[in-house]
Amino acid sequence: MDLRLKPLTFDESKLDGLSRELVVSHRDNNYAGAVRRLGAIRERLGELDWGSAPSFVINGLKREELIAANSACLHELYFDALGGDGVLPSCGLSVALMRDFGSVDQWHAEFTALAKAMGGGSGWAILAWSSREGRLVTHWAADHAHLLAGATPVLALDMYEHAYHMDFGADAAFYVDVFMKNIRWDAVYRRYGAAVAGDAVPLGVGIGAVDPSTARVIDVRRAEDFAAASDMLAGASWYDPAQLDRWTGEVDVTQPVFVYCLKGLDIGRSTALSLRARGFDVRYLSGGIEAWKAAGKPLQAAAVPS
Repeated sequence: MDLRLKPLTFDESKLDGLSRELVVSHRDNNYAGAVRRLGAIRERLGELDWGSAPSFVINGLKREELIAANSACLHELYFDALGGDGVLPSCGLSVALMRDFGSVDQWHAEFTALAKAMGGGSGWAILAWSSREGRLVTHWAADHAHLLAGATPVLALDMYEHAYHMDFGADAAFYVDVFMKNIRWDAVYRRYGAAVAGDAVPLGVGIGAVDPSTARVIDVRRAEDFAAASDMLAGASWYDPAQLDRWTGEVDVTQPVFVYCLKGLDIGRSTALSLRARGFDVRYLSGGIEAWKAAGKPLQAAAVPS
């Protein structure tokens, strides 16, 4: 990994309820310290004679390398999420939270409760995209080393006391609430989009028209986007991507499925991955309905399934 410190992407003096002194101390002592430790550990590893080094030396250095590397990465994730107003707009990420937790409020309650339960201890509260489950999950992590296998963190809340004690003393719960008010959701959304982009299998618009007799075509544009639409792919049915668990029983799991959204980005990709985790053979339409229209492919009038 790049061992240079990443600069803050926000003005630390303008956070709501987090002092500049706290943020600077956190960055300069804890984040920078992790990066320095990682560099020193890798220097030691580079000097090892791997054929003769004692096993306890190898074991200890590789363990400390993992801890330092994860600490550096999670601190970068933590700082990158700060500098906003804490308001999550309607977007693909809000759709995913509704789909995977029931509502954005339910996710918020789960995530903050997890973080507050860690007060007085140490570790991280993490929101991550799980490739195995095809969904977002929240999970506990301690010692910078307990990340969920096969998952990509998109939001990390540092619950070590160094992250809050200077401003909040022992009141970890208040710190959690203040952190949530400062989230810059566009940064989290970008990380989420990148996490789902690599796993989904695209269907290019250059192929012939999708035959609904051999494949199920599902429109998964956001409810507000579909309500404003006048057309959809020929043979398609619209289903709300935020309510996936409610309609998957209506789809034949033995039939190939093609899903599409507006632009072919995170909503189409994450819906495809969520369906794949449920046993469907599914691909998403690259470029979404916008690319389909540009290619002059067949359309029909937009209609909600009866």
